[in-house]
Parts: sequence; C-alpha cells; structure tokens
Amino acid sequence: MRRHYTKPVDSIELRDCQGLIDLAILEDAPAGDPTSEAIFSADQTSSALLIPREPGVFCGNAISLHLLDRFKTITGYSLTLDSYLKDGESFEKEQKLMQLSGSLRGLLRLERPFLNFLQYLSGIATTVRKAVEAAGDGIDILDTRKTLPGYRKLAKYAVYCGGGTNHRIHLSDMAMIKDNHVQAAGSISAAAGRIRSQFPDLPVDLEIDSLDQLQEALEQKPDVILLDNMNGEQIREAARRIREYSDGIRIEVSGGWTPDMLKDLKDAGPLGVSMGYITHTTRFLDLSLEMQ
Repeated sequence: MRRHYTKPVDSIELRDCQGLIDLAILEDAPAGDPTSEAIFSADQTSSALLIPREPGVFCGNAISLHLLDRFKTITGYSLTLDSYLKDGESFEKEQKLMQLSGSLRGLLRLERPFLNFLQYLSGIATTVRKAVEAAGDGIDILDTRKTLPGYRKLAKYAVYCGGGTNHRIHLSDMAMIKDNHVQAAGSISAAAGRIRSQFPDLPVDLEIDSLDQLQEALEQKPDVILLDNMNGEQIREAARRIREYSDGIRIEVSGGWTPDMLKDLKDAGPLGVSMGYITHTTRFLDLSLEMQ
C-alpha cells in the first residue's frame, strides 16, 4: 500500500486542467481550421481509433472527458468517446485504446491537442511503471515539483496511474527544510524550531547531505528525513540509525536518481526515492489517432 506524502492525486477535476485545455484548443486553431473546413462539409461525420505504436501504461480517460467537454463549448463540435482501458492499465503495441466519433471537422481539429495530452501523460505513467518495477519491494518512487508550469496535477495524476507515490503537490503541503534554509537560519534546529512554532501541525521533511548532520536532524523529530546526494553505503548507514532512533520517521533519498541507479538501493528500504526524472525527462509515448 503506497503511503503518499499528500492526498493522492487519484482523480482530475476540470479546475485542475481547464486553463491548459482551453489554451491547447485555442492556440492550435485561433481562427478555425481552414484546411478541413474547405475540404469537408459541416455535416460529415467519422470516427478515429487511438492506436499505440509501442507498449505502455495508459493515462488518458480523465483528461479526455474534460477535453471533449471544453472542445464542444469552445468550438461547437460534439464528439463522443469510447475507452477500452482504465487509467493505469497496461497495453500492447497496436491495441485499440479509444475511439472518437462525431464531426469529421471536429476530429481533425482536436487531433493534435488530444494526442499531445495523452502522449505526454501516458509517457509519464509508462516511465513511472518501469521505475517502480526496477525498484522492487521496499522502494517507493516519489514524484517532485519538477513539472511543466500548469501541469502539476496532471503530471502527478500520471505518476499515480503509473504506480508512483505522490510527494507534496505544492509548497503549502509540507515544510521541506533544505540546505539554503539551514544556512540562512543558522542551524537545522533553528530552522525546524521556527517552523514548529508558526506551523505546528504542518508535516516537516528535513534534508541533510552528510551523516554528520543526522543526529541533529533526528532530534527535531521530523516526519521525513531526506538524504540528499548520498551513495548507497551512506544511505544504508543513515537508514539504520534513523530506524534505531524511531520507526515513525520516513526515509527519503534524492540527488539525480534514475531507474538504472536503483540497484544501489538494494536492501536499503523501506524508503522513497525522489525522482524528477519521471516528469522532467519523460518523452511522448508513440500514439496515433487513425481516421476510420
């Protein structure tokens, strides 16, 4: 059972994505689609199948429902959607994922925004699933705030669908004391003390980058201790000492981790690995919308 650091992003509301959807629709055809409007009549209808050119993990239902709703409001084109998978389910190459039906002009106009959203989000979900499988038992794959502006909720939903663990959504969720905070405050204890006095109920994630800082960090009794830029041996030693001190403190590691590095954490868990890679280095999954 994944223990998320915040309320898990297990659904997407319109308010989470309306700005992005409206921008995507309007920037792609600010004055309509003259090519399709010249060639096809307004009453022509068709359908299109979403087909993957490679295997992956699907993340497309939540965004598609809101996309079609806003598309109708903005353009007047009405399209219906049939989906053959749930978000988070795996698929194989050439498997039918979705079918869009309705106005031919509408299908052609929506094609690129539709694919941009689904290729990106399914790409994240697929990358996360591979990382989760590489990590094995006892290692959670955590997302970060390294997301494209405006995409925070969508990206973290895709991480959730891929089997990853949601870290804080924004700065307001949790107090994370990093090296800059410690330097400015004068010490770990000073920084933690000020947060506890002003926000006593806020979870605290305390970052250290050397074993020399560990005892002072433990004495603050944070919810999470983040081990930054440590190697496997240092992480195992820190984890041992943290668990001896308290089994209630969660352990997190960070510092440019990628799936191929996770072997260095064998037998070090339970802990979480913060991995900006899963959202800032993800590529579009190869999906195609094929007109029928």
